Amino acid sequence: MLLALKELEDLSKKISKKVKKGDTIYLKGNLGTGKTTFAKFFLKNFFKINKKKAPLVTSPTFNIVQYYPVKKNLLVAHYDLYRLKKSKELNNIGLYDLENEVISIIEWPELVKKKNKNRLELLIKYSKKEGYRNVSAKYFGRIKK
Repeated sequence: MLLALKELEDLSKKISKKVKKGDTIYLKGNLGTGKTTFAKFFLKNFFKINKKKAPLVTSPTFNIVQYYPVKKNLLVAHYDLYRLKKSKELNNIGLYDLENEVISIIEWPELVKKKNKNRLELLIKYSKKEGYRNVSAKYFGRIKK
């Protein structure tokens, strides 16, 4: 799919209506392709759906993970694995421990060997057309197109 920024936001809206606790969104792509932008759009829409004020969303590159409490038993975990070097480091950040208890958004998921069965994998690439991104999506488990 060739998407402008507004269309990327529209895609995030559709996805934010489908995900549930225990689901994961994997965001792949080079630096600057729009992974964090997608996460910001998603969180804004997800909080709106849940009648909550959207938080200020920043890239979790330095912290590796940011948690966003939506309601009492619902949390979104936004991971950025860019700085990690080995897959065993994922155990140290609680990625697998929390997988079924949160909605996870994972940027740079290449180190994740044990993928969630209920997931969406988005690959975001630069386009030759200025202001657009090539986005491909693969849906698994209960997350449907």
